[in-house]
Amino acid sequence: MFESPGQPDQRPRVLCVDDEPSVLEALRRQLHRDFDVIGYSEGSEALRRLSEDGSFQVIVSDMRMPFMDGSTLLGKARIIQPDTTRILLSGQSDLTDAARVVNEGGIFRFLLKPCPREMLEAALFDAVEYHERLTAERVLLEQTLKGSVDALLNTLALANPAAFARANRIRRLVSEILVLAEMPHGWKTEIAAALFQLGSVVVPPATLERLHSGAPLSPAEQAQLEELPGIAARLIANIPRLDDVRHIITRQAVPFARIGGLPPSDITKSAAVLRLAADLDYLQAGGYSRREALGILAARRGTYDPDLLGKLAADASGKPTPDEIRSIELYRLAPGMILAADVKDVSGRLLVGKGHEANESLIELLRNRSDTCSVVEPIHVIVTANSQPTPCSQEPVTQTAS
Repeated sequence: MFESPGQPDQRPRVLCVDDEPSVLEALRRQLHRDFDVIGYSEGSEALRRLSEDGSFQVIVSDMRMPFMDGSTLLGKARIIQPDTTRILLSGQSDLTDAARVVNEGGIFRFLLKPCPREMLEAALFDAVEYHERLTAERVLLEQTLKGSVDALLNTLALANPAAFARANRIRRLVSEILVLAEMPHGWKTEIAAALFQLGSVVVPPATLERLHSGAPLSPAEQAQLEELPGIAARLIANIPRLDDVRHIITRQAVPFARIGGLPPSDITKSAAVLRLAADLDYLQAGGYSRREALGILAARRGTYDPDLLGKLAADASGKPTPDEIRSIELYRLAPGMILAADVKDVSGRLLVGKGHEANESLIELLRNRSDTCSVVEPIHVIVTANSQPTPCSQEPVTQTAS
C-alpha cells in the first residue's frame, strides 16, 4: 500500500488496485500532481480502506488479479460506496469478461492497457465530475425529501400527537437498527418509518391511544391497524421519488419468511427493518424492557429477520442502559432529552407523546402552551450522556408589579 504525498484535501482522491507494485508506482507518478492516489495490491485491503474511509471519488482496478479479480472487487465496492465512480483497466485478452463487468457492475469507464497517461487523466477528471454531480443530486434529493417529510410530520404532530410520537420512536429505532446492520444510505428507510403513521388519521383516537401506550388491542382494532400501511402508501403515491419508500411501507407487513424468499434488494431489507422496529416499539411502549421485547419477537419464528434480531440482542446484552430517568420541571427541559412519559395539560389533553426527543422547537412550543394552558409537571424524561437538565440557576424569575 502507498499514499501519495501532498495535500489530500486539495485533490480528488483515487483508490488504485493492481497486484503489481510497479504498476501502482507508475500510476502514482503519472497522477500525483492532480490526484491524491492511494494504492493497494490486494483487493481485500482496498475494500477495507474503502469501507473505513468513504471519501474516495474514484476507484480504479485492474481486471486480472489473484485472489480477487476486478469484477468481484468493483462489484463489492459498488455495495460499500455506491457513489464512488468505478473504472476498470483490462488487457485485450480480458475483453469478454470486461464487457460483462461493464454491463452488470455499473462501471463508469473501461480502459484498455496500456493506457496513455492523457487518456487516463481525462477519464479520471470525468469520473470525478460524475461523482460530484451524483453526490450533489443525492444530497439535494435527500434534503428536499426530508424537509418535506419533516413539514408533513409537524402537521401530524399538531393534529395527532400520539401518532406523531409513535412515528418518532419508530424512526429512532430504525436509525439504530441501520447502524447495527451496517446498512449505508438508509435515508429511504428512515423516511418510510416517519411516514408509516400517516394512515392513522382515519383511526379512532381511543385506538391510537392504546397503540401509543402499548395496551392490548381488540381484534377489530388490530384489523384497523393492519390497514394503516396501505393508507399511508396511497397518501404518498403521487409524491415524486417516493416509490421506493411506498414499497417499503407496504412490504413491511409481509412476514420475513416470505420477504426472505424474494430476490435480495434494498427494499426487502428496509421492509424487514421497519417491521422489526414497529413491533419492537409496541412492546416497549407496553412496558417491556428491550431484552424482554426481543425475546418475545424471537419466539415469533419466521416473522422477523433473524440476523437483525441477533444484532439487536447482542447490542442489548452487551451494554447496560446508561441513561437515567428523571422528573424535572418544564423550564429545565433541554435538547436531546427523550420524553419518558406523555406530556399533557391539566385537562388531560395529550400535548406531546412519550418517546419524542426534545429540541428547541418542542421546548418553545411547550413553554408557549404553558402560558395559555397549564402543562402538568413534573415532566419525566430520559437523560442521556449528551443531554443534561438546564441548571437550576436558570430558573425563571417571577416579576411582581411595583
